[in-house]
Amino acid sequence: MLRLCSPQLTDIIIDPMCGTGAIPIEGALEFTHSYFLGGDNNLLAVNRSINNINSLQKKRLNKGRPNWGLPLDVVQWDICNLPLKTSSVDIVITDMPFGKRIGSRRKNWDLYPACLKEMGRVCRPETGRAALLTQDKKCFAKAISKMGHLWKKTQTIWVNVGGLHAAVYLLKRTSLSFNELFKTAKESQNKDISCKSGVEE
Repeated sequence: MLRLCSPQLTDIIIDPMCGTGAIPIEGALEFTHSYFLGGDNNLLAVNRSINNINSLQKKRLNKGRPNWGLPLDVVQWDICNLPLKTSSVDIVITDMPFGKRIGSRRKNWDLYPACLKEMGRVCRPETGRAALLTQDKKCFAKAISKMGHLWKKTQTIWVNVGGLHAAVYLLKRTSLSFNELFKTAKESQNKDISCKSGVEE
């Protein structure tokens, strides 16, 4: 999945729902000149990610390889409220909840648009990209249609995940800045308030 996004030197790459850390760990091993940040709202998953990283470091040390550490950190966070600056991330890559073992299809209808909005906030306008895996294709299609001002779908790759027919969606961040979007929404809200005031008068 990560290769599909063509990581460049010094890219900041996040997996906002990293689970046990497989994606950022593999990425940090292959793309050593990029920086990876994984996160999850589940503390147990975060701890497992940290344990996996520590175990890998010990194996590398036992094999006599230089133990410089990996360009990787893992934190606990809320996917809908990431502790990251606006327009600070180059690539977002994650395995989104299918709504089967974790969460539910019903929850995905609210979760997916909220995730895409927050990913759009932290991702750099115009150059940012994303690779998102999901089996809940109908829900994702609806969510991306709502967030079309932030993300443009460039490609869909069909994959088989444990017998489930899933898809990897490649997205490109639009040129619209999140601050501009917020400003437009605020102006529209103020205009509505002004109109309502005029009616009451």
